[in-house]
Amino acid sequence: MSEKRSVEELLRDIKERKVPREMQILAAKGTLPFTQEELLPILVTYLSTEDQEISALSKKTLLEFPKHLIINYIKEEKCSPEELDILAYSIEEENILSAIASSKNVQDSTLIFLARNGSEMVQERIITNQTRILQNPKILEALEENHRLSSLVKRKIIEIKEEFFAEKKKFVPQISEEEAKEMGISQEEYMDLFESFHIENLSEDQLFSSINLPAEPQTEEQQSILIQILKMTVPEKIQLALKGSQEARGILICDSSKLVREAVVKSPKITDQEICSIASNRSIDEDILRYIGTNRKFIRKYPIIKNLCFNPKT
Repeated sequence: MSEKRSVEELLRDIKERKVPREMQILAAKGTLPFTQEELLPILVTYLSTEDQEISALSKKTLLEFPKHLIINYIKEEKCSPEELDILAYSIEEENILSAIASSKNVQDSTLIFLARNGSEMVQERIITNQTRILQNPKILEALEENHRLSSLVKRKIIEIKEEFFAEKKKFVPQISEEEAKEMGISQEEYMDLFESFHIENLSEDQLFSSINLPAEPQTEEQQSILIQILKMTVPEKIQLALKGSQEARGILICDSSKLVREAVVKSPKITDQEICSIASNRSIDEDILRYIGTNRKFIRKYPIIKNLCFNPKT
């Protein structure tokens, strides 16, 4: 056990360049007595070092590595966003670049670079990730600038534009008698609640907002709801927040629009458990915490009050 621990410590010191430069050069050449799997994280880190000799040697060694090792390393999400960016600029192997484009850790700036310069395989991998494209339409713009753009990807770009970015008609809130009954209010009360958000005062720039979701794995259902939400305007999101599902509210509470976040906590369908979770959220707006803390329905519940009291934003 102690021998294993000492090897791990040595590998960490080599990776962090806490060893003599001669040993760093041997690591960059891949000649140290370690397996390729053990050397791979070191070589990836060395790509970005300011020492040009070590960086160049690492790139040369990495290009000689079996491609499947690098691809598996990326697929296992062992690469940081910065390391994926370095790999994208350093390696031209399209299978590796496709793996980078598919990684959950990849930055938008890296995707934009790959979209603008990638092969057909890389383009297709990017165009199928609608969630990322809708969160940052600049990725789509970069694809259009790719001089090697395939006809298939061109067609998919047109489809995405028509489906998600076509000009929106003026939104008119709607609620059926059954929906209102499920919410425990009348149709008139719902319309009054919706009108309290004064969407008529929204400027053109305020009609659209983004979702700032935490970097957590999402279920297929959440992904499906997220894709629907990303093509909505703020008024449409407000309506969904008021009468949608708990899963939808869980996504919309992370929306960049304050009106949408307010609609979530003002929804007649929101549960005490959801409010309890929001009350403990340290990144939530003070206005929303104030609304929770002054709502008679919520302040009767001890867990909600407790979470409010322990939230530094309260």
